[in-house]
Amino acid sequence: MPRTAGDLDQTKQDRRLLLVLLIVPVLVSLAAVWTLDQARAGRSLFSLTNLVGPTTRSLLNGGGITVCTEEMGTRGNPICFHAARMPATAITVASGIRLFGDRYVPVACFKTILLLLPVEFTLYLAWCCLPRPFGRRLMVILLLLIPFFIPAFLADVTNLQVDEGFSYSFLAMAAAMLFLDWPGLRGVRGAVLFAAALDGLYLSKSGMLAAVLVLLVGFLALERQTKLRWLAVLLVAAAPLGWALHQHHASGRFSIGTSFDGINLHKGNNAGFLQNYPPTHGDSLDWYDFELNRGMSFPDEWSFNDYHLRAARQYLLTHPRETLSGDRRKLRILFFSVEKYGSTAIFGARQLIEIAGMLLFRLMFWIATVSAIVLLLRHRFEDDRSLRVAAATFLALVAASTLPYLAGFAYTRHVSILIYPSALFCCRLLCEPERD
Repeated sequence: MPRTAGDLDQTKQDRRLLLVLLIVPVLVSLAAVWTLDQARAGRSLFSLTNLVGPTTRSLLNGGGITVCTEEMGTRGNPICFHAARMPATAITVASGIRLFGDRYVPVACFKTILLLLPVEFTLYLAWCCLPRPFGRRLMVILLLLIPFFIPAFLADVTNLQVDEGFSYSFLAMAAAMLFLDWPGLRGVRGAVLFAAALDGLYLSKSGMLAAVLVLLVGFLALERQTKLRWLAVLLVAAAPLGWALHQHHASGRFSIGTSFDGINLHKGNNAGFLQNYPPTHGDSLDWYDFELNRGMSFPDEWSFNDYHLRAARQYLLTHPRETLSGDRRKLRILFFSVEKYGSTAIFGARQLIEIAGMLLFRLMFWIATVSAIVLLLRHRFEDDRSLRVAAATFLALVAASTLPYLAGFAYTRHVSILIYPSALFCCRLLCEPERD
């Protein structure tokens, strides 16, 4: 059937809309880099905190992601860490330095654009599934763009120093591939892309391993071909297996986590935790590392890790009341607070904008959560199986993404990575009437 003039006009409008969806996030993100990082323009990237700078230097010098440091509170007793961080951060920053030199703003722009590529793919998937009614179409477009005007999300998009600044992108892509269920991404191509997103998520942050497993189970529930299921499983398993083999070679122990897991758990489970958490605005718990290591000496990173794991577990077993009190505070920050914790303090108009952004996130998050629960309680099964799998995956993803921080300690950035999955699940709900 020949295409009418109306069809051609609609096609042009759709393409212009796609262009807007792809360009606006990039422009807003680069503007955020320029605004937030100008004060750091003269700073060396090798001075980045959270061991990002030292591991980047080591990688560029051919030493892998190894760093010998006293920064973990072991003053006078430096420990050589081979497994302190997952590799994605150091590799990305090192690549930026190779291309642009030790120049903070250009490398921050490079990182921002590079990590936006999976998000751009996410936006394309959403565009392919846009509903036709104008009202729902407009709501989907707003949901896709609003996160880039939420400061808590933009902080992740532009951040060079925390794992969430790298994992958010792969999480968004994997969630989009599951929630939107676009027919054009089925088969081998879809399985490979989905597995690549999960591998990127894990290699950015080992604490997201539970989220990786949840998303993989969601894929297996939707995919009916056994060969594609096995392909996805094998490709996803390659990342933790490769990391474990690398760690055995570098540090002498097979591990799918990091040697910071112990102290991160201990920081959230110790006698002084309730006096220091939540931290004051603009502060973190990093200064507390020295207190937890006072008087201790460790021969290597794994004895350091094992000591803190034992200390945290002992506290959990012997202080149930304090643990529950701490958990209530963590839950408030993860699910209810509109204030930002664990980052630079801001005041005045910027603080009001930040609070407004968190209110928007909470609104999207709770609409998505309540809707997912309602969908799972409905009695229809086969006719909305894909939607029910998406709902179950979203709820399980929320649990998997937040439980590690409920066990340890929670900052706003630990939950801000769920902004885009929440928006994507709401998009799926708006697109669903098209499938009826």
